[in-house]
Amino acid sequence: MPRTVLTEENLRKYLSQETLRLNLEHHYWLKDSFVSKLGRMVPNLQVLSLRRLKITDDAFFEMFSHLRHVQRLDISNSPFIEKKGML
Repeated sequence: MPRTVLTEENLRKYLSQETLRLNLEHHYWLKDSFVSKLGRMVPNLQVLSLRRLKITDDAFFEMFSHLRHVQRLDISNSPFIEKKGML
């Protein structure tokens, strides 16, 4: 069976308003420009792991400006997310 390499383009195909859980842990290749749009792609998200992602405060803030239902969030070992991004 052929394997599919996960890219931003094909990940986008799997995300929708029905997506409630998303684990992007260790997906270091994701760029700020993609992560910042996640809030619009999955507005009903409840569980999110961004562990070990190297995204910036700006991308984090933009994403969360569209997320209202997150109950669990893991940003451990995400060195560029600081207090100002979480405010």
